[in-house]
Amino acid sequence: MKNIRTLMLAVSALLCMNLAQAQTTVSTDDAVGAAGAAGVSVGAKATVSTDPLVQKRQSDSDAKADYKAKKKTAKANMKVEKAEAKSDLKEEKQESTDVRNKAMATDPIPK
Repeated sequence: MKNIRTLMLAVSALLCMNLAQAQTTVSTDDAVGAAGAAGVSVGAKATVSTDPLVQKRQSDSDAKADYKAKKKTAKANMKVEKAEAKSDLKEEKQESTDVRNKAMATDPIPK
């Protein structure tokens, strides 16, 4: 029984290693060499497809990227405005505290 378990463990380990090796990507040196041999530059974009579904998917992707960029910019602007408003509020609170303390110092409450 122990021999079968050991054998099954070894077989499953070899199977997992084989699957992992099959899923590994080509290294960048191999990819550059293969692309250079085929005459296609690595940085070149693929040709635009005439398939309407592919075109829609590409336009949706472009629109999503544009939306994310605008959203990121708006969020950064909002953070800056929020920080400015917070500092203004702190200054106003400090000024009102100073005014209150001066008023209390000059006009103490009679006992």
